[in-house]
Amino acid sequence: MYDVIIIGAGFAGVTAGRELSRRGLHALILEGRDRIGGRTWRTEHEGQQFELGGAYIHWAQPHVLAEVTRYGLSIVPGADAAVQEVRVLSDGALHIFDVEQGYTLLSDAYTALYQADPHPDQLFSIPYDPLTHNDWMDHAHTSLEDQVKQLKLDPILQDALSAMLATDMNASLQNVALIEMLRLRALVGSNDFQKLAEVSGTYVISGGTTALLQCMLQDSTAEIHTGQVVTHIDQTGHSVVLQTKDGSRYETQVVIVATPLNTWANLVLVPALSDAKTTVSRQRHAGAGFKCFVRLTGQMPGLLALAPEPHPFSFLTTSQVEDDSTWMIGFGPIAPEAFTPAWAQAALEPLIPDVWVSEVYGHNWSVDPFSQGTWANYKPNQAVLLNELTCSEGRVFFASADIALGWRGYIDGAIESGLRSARQVQLYLGGESCK
Repeated sequence: MYDVIIIGAGFAGVTAGRELSRRGLHALILEGRDRIGGRTWRTEHEGQQFELGGAYIHWAQPHVLAEVTRYGLSIVPGADAAVQEVRVLSDGALHIFDVEQGYTLLSDAYTALYQADPHPDQLFSIPYDPLTHNDWMDHAHTSLEDQVKQLKLDPILQDALSAMLATDMNASLQNVALIEMLRLRALVGSNDFQKLAEVSGTYVISGGTTALLQCMLQDSTAEIHTGQVVTHIDQTGHSVVLQTKDGSRYETQVVIVATPLNTWANLVLVPALSDAKTTVSRQRHAGAGFKCFVRLTGQMPGLLALAPEPHPFSFLTTSQVEDDSTWMIGFGPIAPEAFTPAWAQAALEPLIPDVWVSEVYGHNWSVDPFSQGTWANYKPNQAVLLNELTCSEGRVFFASADIALGWRGYIDGAIESGLRSARQVQLYLGGESCK
């Protein structure tokens, strides 16, 4: 029998496995996929490396920075090229700005959002621990879309801001709570939209997410079994019994569910999962968008193109320029059924007239059964259940970037949550209460 079984080999699960195995516990990680990494996935395509999921980190994110430092890795700028031109699709017309004009436009738009009532620093005075105060709960019902409309910005400013916010949240603005963006602003600590872009979308780990995961695994004695889809968790007996889709059976003292929040309702737990966790999991968080790479014919250096809903792409920017083509990286609030050149061709024509799309490369996380969404930002009224989402239930504990207290939805948040769950398990098995 194991001391602890961890379901999920993303950053949260790998972190918990390392921490507990290094403390002498017999730990096993069960992963449903045939690979580790969860919603991070570094792959090679046509001789180049692509991060299909989470990739960006920053020294303002303390948990991932500690891991990078611990293993002697480095933080480097991503492949994204410096912006030279900003395009904004507004009211069916394409507006083109040089980078100074475009950034001024975006700065004015974000400043208007942050200076409106409620102010992020007042709601989140301790953004790394929002459960220490609850002023933000009074605003948890408001959608980001409603707040943007109340700003009464000029159409171009509103459309540029809406496009960027849909990218920041990877969600339709009507489905995401205002407090999610205000919490992110409080974490960044600045109204400067360029600082937000620096923190959330500029720097990567040298060697990619795989480099850090491999270092963490080498520092761990936890076993890993891939291709094991856990379907049942029964904690009514002396031990906790897990059953998998292929009929395998495992016994353990405690379990850590380290899978995305949106998948929790797929598990059969005895006793049943709490109402709060079941409700939010079935509702799903707001992150239902996409990230993909689009290869265009010809060179297109330094482009940033923005479009509000219902345009499929909220954000498109140059990633890498080749001799006769350009790789763009794109984000949008609603994932398509499939990434195809025809889909991208039609979507990009209003932003880049006469564009020719030769290839689209990506992974649709929103239809992936092991994720059922992208990075987590909560819908209106979901965040008030955060304390219940993080709580253990008997001998079942929970870890995910989706329930992080700080950088929720980020690699940093996954590591934070993995550390927290490992500490809870250690205290539980040691006979101490966890407060």
